[in-house]
Order: sequence, then structure tokens, then C-alpha cells
Amino acid sequence: MKGIVVDASVAASWLLNDEWNETAEWVLDQMQAGVPVSVPSLWLLEITNGLFKAERRKRIDRKHRDAALERIERLPLTILGAPTQADLKILRLYADKHQLTAYDAEYLRVAKEQKLMLASLDGNLLSAAKREKIQVAAPS
Repeated sequence: MKGIVVDASVAASWLLNDEWNETAEWVLDQMQAGVPVSVPSLWLLEITNGLFKAERRKRIDRKHRDAALERIERLPLTILGAPTQADLKILRLYADKHQLTAYDAEYLRVAKEQKLMLASLDGNLLSAAKREKIQVAAPS
């Protein structure tokens, strides 16, 4: 396996106790085994925003939020560059074709262009990946 691109739903499972998921744990195991894990640059904003929302909704406290942000900093992730204007055409294509958000279209674009496995807990994104012949993370 060349590597895995991880979306925010998987990372949320790592950081929020009530969102534990077998796929997310499998990805952590792969990361610890040395499999390269990459994220698009938007991932940092999505994760940070998710933690702030969880705090506002009283799912976590500030101490948990800050500890989660510090944990993110220690993960052995490769943060990929932002999409370019030239990438907008393919993002629009994926968003329209699969009814995805621009964010999810970016995860799809990165996985396909970099030939990476996609790890997500989003059913619509996983379905789109399968239609695009992108390998999806599934624990055995």
C-alpha cells in the first residue's frame, strides 16, 4: 500500500470518545506500523472546527479540546498542499457527479491523484470513491 488519505470523520473518531470507530482504529494501527498517512490542508481546519463545535455543544471541555489539538500536532501525518485553481475543474466534476461537498471532493481528488487508499466514515464519500475505483480503508 502506497499510503492512506484520511478525512476529518476518521480523525474525529480518534479525538472524541463517543465517536470510536473500528476503521479509524485500523488507520491508527497502520500509521503506527509505518504506513504513510496524508491529509489535504483543509483537514486541519475541519478538525479544529469540529473540536470547537464539540466544546460549544458541551460534548467536551476546553481541556479535552486543547489536548486533542496537541495530539494532532504529534501525529505522523503529511499535510498536502492546498488545491490550485487548476484543480477546481476536477473538484467541480467530482462534486457534481457524486453530490459531494467541495471538501469531500478534495479528499477524493487527492486519493485518486496520489493513488492513495481513502479512509472516511462518510458513506457518500466512500460510495463516490468506490465508483472512482479508489481503494477504501476497511479493517479485516
